[in-house]
Amino acid sequence: MRTFYGVMRYEYRMSVRRWGFWLACVFSLALGADSMAPYDLSDIEILQYAGMMAFSLNMLLPVVGGIAMADRLVRDEHLGVEELLHSTLLSRRVYILGKYFGVLFSVLTPVFMCTVLLCALSLVQGMPVSLVPNVLLAFVAIIVPAYAFIAAFSLACPLVMPVRVYQILFTGYWFWGNFLNPERFPTLNGTLLTPVGVFALEGWFETPFGKGDVLHTATDAALNIAVLLGCVVIVLVALERFLAWRERSVER
Repeated sequence: MRTFYGVMRYEYRMSVRRWGFWLACVFSLALGADSMAPYDLSDIEILQYAGMMAFSLNMLLPVVGGIAMADRLVRDEHLGVEELLHSTLLSRRVYILGKYFGVLFSVLTPVFMCTVLLCALSLVQGMPVSLVPNVLLAFVAIIVPAYAFIAAFSLACPLVMPVRVYQILFTGYWFWGNFLNPERFPTLNGTLLTPVGVFALEGWFETPFGKGDVLHTATDAALNIAVLLGCVVIVLVALERFLAWRERSVER
C-alpha cells in the first residue's frame, strides 16, 4: 500500500503542474462566472442549478483533460522509467493503479477548484447555503465518472497508437459520442456508454438536456455510472495484460 501511495503521489505531483489544463479551467471559470445571476430559487431549482453547473464544466474541459493525460505512460517509456521500475519490487498492478489515480486526481484538482469557486461566486450573488451540498453531489455524480472513464483510455490507448493520433481521435470521439443526435447519426450518445453526465443530470438532478423533456431516470443514471466504471476496470486489466505480454516478448 505504501508503494501504491508513493507512485500515485509522484504521478500526481508531476501531472498537476501542467499549466495547460489549469488555463482551460480558468477560461471555463470565467465563462461560468459571466453567465451567473442571483436568483431566489426553490429547492428543486437549486438542485437543477447545481447539476447544470457541473454539466457545463463537463462539456469541453474533458477534451483538454484527455489530451493532457494521453502521454503519461508513454512518457515513462521514453525516459526509461519503465526499465527502472522492473529492477524494483514494484508490481505492474501497483504501478498502473498508482499512475491511474495520480493522473485522475491531478486533473480533478483544478476542476474541483473551479467548481468550488463557481459555488462561492453563486453564494456571493445570493444563492442559499443549501447549494453547497448539491454542488458537491453534482461534482461526484457528473464530473468524477467522466474523468475516471477518460483517464483509463488516455493511459492505455497511446501505448498502441501515436499520442497525437489518440488526441485527435479522442477529441472527435468526445463530440461524436456525447452530443450528436442519435436519430440522425450513428452515435453512442443516448446509450449507457455516454460519459458526459447527461444520465445523472436528468435522472438525479431532474434537469432536461436541451429543450426536450427528461428522458432518463435515477436508475438509468446509476446504470450509466456502473457501466462507465466497469469499462474502467476492463481497460486497466487489459492494460496490465498488454504490458505483461510486451515484457515477455522483449525477454524472448
